[in-house]
Amino acid sequence: MTSSELLPKSEDVRLACAFIPDAEKRAEVLSLFAFLETLREIPERTTDPLMGEIRLRWWYEAIEEIAEGRPVRYHPLTEALKAMVERYRLPTETFHDLIEGQMPLLDKGPLTIKDALGVVDRGEGNLLRLSAQVLGETTDLTDVARLYGLAQIKAKRDLSDAGDTELAHLKREAGKAAKGLPTALMPLALPASLAADYWQGRAPGPLAKRLRLFWSFVTGRI
Repeated sequence: MTSSELLPKSEDVRLACAFIPDAEKRAEVLSLFAFLETLREIPERTTDPLMGEIRLRWWYEAIEEIAEGRPVRYHPLTEALKAMVERYRLPTETFHDLIEGQMPLLDKGPLTIKDALGVVDRGEGNLLRLSAQVLGETTDLTDVARLYGLAQIKAKRDLSDAGDTELAHLKREAGKAAKGLPTALMPLALPASLAADYWQGRAPGPLAKRLRLFWSFVTGRI
């Protein structure tokens, strides 16, 4: 039975990953998304930045244990990450960068789009880089990661300088990046097709969400 901690809560991600045909790789990619979600929940659930930093540090040290071949502290995700690092030779420094990149979110104040971009590049950017490696590809997914990642942060935090102009730029760059994606990587880009709704403060309905993800997968456009 699959642990619930290995599955992301995001319905967007679960629906998008359903387009990954290989069941084992699909489960592995879902675990990577669940890992980022777990890190993102730390600043959401802690009011004391020091406590949040300690929890992020727990994950940092778990990755150190994986990298050094030492016994790894138990969590369903640490077991999954260890297996993927060994199977696909995923760079543990990328995991460390992903973890450290979430530190700015421990500050409860408003973020600028520049601040959020740093979080996303080290969060969603690294996540999609690792996921692509699991799927056997090395294509750059930075612009796709930026569109969806920034929209997710904007939906939860005040991004004072993120308006329609910034959204149009992000959509344009992500759209260009998606056009050249190998079919195997398209599931990783699909959530970005929903980003404009979140950016503008609305959530797409279940049917609209499924139709848009399917259309994006078929056409290769987001």
